[in-house]
Amino acid sequence: MQQKNADMLYGAVLAGMACAMFAHTFSPIYQNEFLFGDVSTVFFPRVLLGIIFVLSMMLVVKGKLSTSDAILTQINVKRVLLTGGATLITVVGVWYLGYLVMMPVGVFLIGLALGYPNLVILGITSLISPLVVWVILAKFAQVSFAPGTLL
Repeated sequence: MQQKNADMLYGAVLAGMACAMFAHTFSPIYQNEFLFGDVSTVFFPRVLLGIIFVLSMMLVVKGKLSTSDAILTQINVKRVLLTGGATLITVVGVWYLGYLVMMPVGVFLIGLALGYPNLVILGITSLISPLVVWVILAKFAQVSFAPGTLL
């Protein structure tokens, strides 16, 4: 597959995924009273999904305008599967155990799947980064986080 076609394909797939997830934020399981209610549950994800959509469409345009004939490099299927599995475990874990319990584990698993060599730094990062994100978003920006259905 040529680079031009790959950029268009990846961009289109990412844009489609962003649109599907954006549509999901209008599900009745979320609080959607935009003018009077609590919008923190869906506001931040909608902003992120909008940014992902715009960037993915830029990738489609880049692929369309590209004159490159470069061939895509070989994909490491094992690493893709490990990263996808670690991401799936993290998403399911956050749903059942909550953000603060599962995100350190998820960050560590994804870093491990991507092949990060220094496990000490990966462990420290996996403990500190979710906590920093939680403090900034939950405490200062009042964004709701998944508490977990089992806890």
